[in-house]
Amino acid sequence: MRTGIDVAVCEVGLRDGIQGIDQFFPTDKKKAWIRAEAAAGVGEIEVCSFVPPSVSGQFVDGQEVVADALMVEGLTVSALVPNLKGG
Repeated sequence: MRTGIDVAVCEVGLRDGIQGIDQFFPTDKKKAWIRAEAAAGVGEIEVCSFVPPSVSGQFVDGQEVVADALMVEGLTVSALVPNLKGG
């Protein structure tokens, strides 16, 4: 944690918000979402979940989304990686 900061916030709206939606949320829209939040000052975003497509097909593009997010200057990028039990 950085000096002088008492609270760290990791925004999870993208990952948590679309994981249960059946219709695939397009990769370009995920990238735009991330860039818009970063431009608004969000410093850390959980951008995807690395789960099998049978659990959630929303993140079959996870590697591409993470790679693009890592190109955003100053953004801390994270992803959900469940344990073997799935939680």
